[in-house]
Amino acid sequence: MQLQPQHKLCISGGHVFDPAQNIDGILDIFIENERIVAIGSAPQGFTADTTIDASGKKIFPGFIDLHSFLAEPGFSQKGSIASETKAAAQSGFTTICCTPNTKPVIDSPAVAALIQEKAKKAGHCTVLTLGALTANLEGEQLSNMSGLKEAGCVALSNLDLAFKDSHVIKQCYNYAAGFNITAMVTPIDNALAHGGCMHEGPASTQMGLAGLPVSAETSALAQHLILCEETGIRLHISRVSSARALNMIIDAQQNGLPVTADVALANLVFTDENCRGYDSLMHVTPVYRSEADRKALLAGVNNGQLSICSNHLPQDRASKMAPFSASEVGINSLDNFMQVLLSLVEKQELTLSAAIKAITALPAAVINKKLGSIVVEQRADLCIVDMQQASSVSSETLVSKGSNNPWIGKTFTGKVTHTINGGHLVYSA
Repeated sequence: MQLQPQHKLCISGGHVFDPAQNIDGILDIFIENERIVAIGSAPQGFTADTTIDASGKKIFPGFIDLHSFLAEPGFSQKGSIASETKAAAQSGFTTICCTPNTKPVIDSPAVAALIQEKAKKAGHCTVLTLGALTANLEGEQLSNMSGLKEAGCVALSNLDLAFKDSHVIKQCYNYAAGFNITAMVTPIDNALAHGGCMHEGPASTQMGLAGLPVSAETSALAQHLILCEETGIRLHISRVSSARALNMIIDAQQNGLPVTADVALANLVFTDENCRGYDSLMHVTPVYRSEADRKALLAGVNNGQLSICSNHLPQDRASKMAPFSASEVGINSLDNFMQVLLSLVEKQELTLSAAIKAITALPAAVINKKLGSIVVEQRADLCIVDMQQASSVSSETLVSKGSNNPWIGKTFTGKVTHTINGGHLVYSA
């Protein structure tokens, strides 16, 4: 969808809900070009070129995703920036953080610029790049951190890939702290992981699959937290999977460390018990853990301690045709992110306020952007949701090129009807 010419837009009669601003009521929103110019009453002389009637619907700040694999450049069989950001806009996302594991890796300003250029051309979402923390994500040599920051990278990440040793981590954190840029990591001790493909517990034992213990996450996390304390780096722990890891992060925060964290949406939904049946759609990283872990992560979101990311990783059909442990990891979670999130609210596992804050204000703070809230004079990134409309997921409705969606066949209540990015309507149902 092409961007529309700039103009004056009014969203009328909607229920504006913004936890960060404590806004919860029926209000009109007035937008001129890319910014909100008034909430409630129209500015003097304002005449809308376009009016969207949002009566009976909720208006939220545009959603922000801290972890999406957009498959381009290098993986055209799995997706493209255009296809994946279109799927994101359909779920109410206006800002996406693109992971650096493209081909070539985002470890040079040229690759970051290429991705941002393609995203602008597609026109669905704002794409912010996560630069590689180490050259080619190999965990040995530092990347060109200053160049990546100048090219617009909002953080540097090594994903869950191994570092050569702890000295390399410390070097990375020292330099990143010097450039005042956040480091994002998903801690994993590969020796303790020992090739595990699902949570180590009764289910993995009975299924005869190699288990991945919680200690593989927590032992590595301890190392990162120690080095965070020593270097002063702003550290974001991406895709926390266990209660024990969450408790360690909360302890670190209470001790004054500049640490934030997020959890993947699917880890709030599934547990290791869902892996029974050897469905390769349940083969993900981080792995789905126990019900006690899932409930602890839900509590972390409700308490405002965790953002929620999509952990979107589109795969073609062939990638998931192998046996469970041999299949490629990941799911397509952008197509129906909002519906799944609302299902957790409907089951009263999350409050609506916590759920929205976890995908708006909290991730905005992580990347240090004035986004994620509905504020006069700030960027008009919004989405409108019909909370009562039923919607079903089928292979025909998927917009992402990823066929690996575990919710195909499900029906949800709630649907995004409009997404507005920088004052432009980029999606309407």
